[in-house]
Amino acid sequence: MPAKWTLDTLPTPDDESVELVSLPAQEYAVLRFSGDRGPGAVASHTDELLRLLDGTEYAPAGAPVAWFYDPPWTVPCLRRNEVAVPVTRR
Repeated sequence: MPAKWTLDTLPTPDDESVELVSLPAQEYAVLRFSGDRGPGAVASHTDELLRLLDGTEYAPAGAPVAWFYDPPWTVPCLRRNEVAVPVTRR
């Protein structure tokens, strides 16, 4: 959330299954992609992200995750998908 918000000032979720929690700040390396978001595509883009980190000042510091922002009926070429991995400086 933006810094102007706190857990006390955020709107209360309408869905009881949604829980707001505070997490410590963390740096991520992120690779954005569109199109297919199936397991094979996620694995391929995750491999690409990890290869891109090789030789940089950043090292993976946890398990990669995939983030999807669009409903399933969105035309694949217009989807916003991301793979991300927490990082630390080497």
